[in-house]
Amino acid sequence: MNKPLRTIFTFALAFTAAGVLAASTNAQADIIDVPGAVKSIPQVNAGNVLTNYDSSDLKNIDNTSPIGNMDRKYNQGTIDPTQDNAGDTFATTDATTTTANSFKTQWFLPDGFNVTDYQHGNFQSVALDDSGNVYFVESNGSDTNLGVIIKFDTNKLKQLGLENDPMALWNAFNYFNPYTEDGVTHNNQYDDLYESMKDTFKTVKSLTSKEATVKAAMNDLANAKRTTQAKYRKTSSTTKKHLAASLKANAKKMAADRTKLTALQKQIAHGQSQIAKIKAKNPELFKNIEIAETAQLSPQVDIGHGQTLTFNPQNKHLYLVEDNTLTDLRNRDENNTVLEMDPNTMEPIRQYNFKMFQGTKGNLQLHTLVFDKNGNAYWGRKNGMGYMFFYGRLDENSVKFAAAPEKLKTRGGSPNQGVAFNNVNNRIYVVSDDVLTSIPVDKLTAGTATPDDVNYSVFQSKREWECLAFDSQGYGHLLALWPAELMKSTAPLN
Repeated sequence: MNKPLRTIFTFALAFTAAGVLAASTNAQADIIDVPGAVKSIPQVNAGNVLTNYDSSDLKNIDNTSPIGNMDRKYNQGTIDPTQDNAGDTFATTDATTTTANSFKTQWFLPDGFNVTDYQHGNFQSVALDDSGNVYFVESNGSDTNLGVIIKFDTNKLKQLGLENDPMALWNAFNYFNPYTEDGVTHNNQYDDLYESMKDTFKTVKSLTSKEATVKAAMNDLANAKRTTQAKYRKTSSTTKKHLAASLKANAKKMAADRTKLTALQKQIAHGQSQIAKIKAKNPELFKNIEIAETAQLSPQVDIGHGQTLTFNPQNKHLYLVEDNTLTDLRNRDENNTVLEMDPNTMEPIRQYNFKMFQGTKGNLQLHTLVFDKNGNAYWGRKNGMGYMFFYGRLDENSVKFAAAPEKLKTRGGSPNQGVAFNNVNNRIYVVSDDVLTSIPVDKLTAGTATPDDVNYSVFQSKREWECLAFDSQGYGHLLALWPAELMKSTAPLN
């Protein structure tokens, strides 16, 4: 199989209206530097960070949870690209105890984002920041602990008119999938078109740079003219003669620059028309290039189980738990490992290494993680047929956790798919298949929550629910599998 071209993200900038050439002379992905890169990362070795507790001392919230999908049997579907596909809708059932709602497909996700040939549509996490970006973790599969982090600028997708096109991402990335015959063909078509346009791109880039220089010079002349005119109005007749000469020279330079600018813009327009003619030969290819350019991809990295990518609204950073087993840590010498990343560059900021001793022998391991708007950290775990929560801090100033004084007596789903936090209603959500359970976090941590405080949203999708994240309006964004899709609630969740 041909080596993947990593689908044209960096060079896709060349196809924008400005016609600016990207730095690379080959079709390359916008590969971002993320965890797993060979570099020195500041380490925070925090030791034991958990306040010890006895489970029997925690108060039960005597709730009776409605049941979602408890048996882990799923209805797996496939996507037929030859048919119109409006997406799926998962509506709440009568077992829901809060306002009725639905999840509707926003985008189907492709088989993968073409970084490795392990891809098979296995997405494990979704996270949203407060700048319009959405992040996915794509897993290579069970027992590998490896995968890829994908960042999408949803504002750019909206500008392309794709906010309501469920097939847009699926089509674009499968179109350039270098592990299929069609994908190889499309990548080769891209190569041929690039070769025919690269000289024009280079020329347009150079002309655009010159245009910017001339515009800056004209702006300086305009500012100088205003300053000189102000002095001219206030000064004596002797000085006015000198200022008049300066204004005349200024006007002469401005006219020359205006002529130069007109000539440059004519040349740029000609170059862009040449590019437009070539783009017209294969509009589908260039449409998919524009879609692909909205993403950044990581190389293959250690993602652990992959279900814990999350955004901290207080420090504006991403966190990824590298939980390489699905159990607690094997002994008290092992550490939980959490990576903190800059969402702009995706470069690691620091790595946290810590233990969480429980009882006389236990060392708990993180498998879920979420933050509220104040930077408080939360995670949860199954407790018999119920569920318990932990709260604390996880940042450069403090690493500490304690068990919440209350726990849920029952839960409605079997797998612990994750926790999510809605900063609009200040509730923490337990995510399991076909059931979302939420509780006000203030009452939870104060130990005053009652069964009436617990909300349940129940569904009958029979799909695997991997992760939930919230936007600033309180809408839920659900990552569901087989086929992989990002879904959005039709109203804010409560």
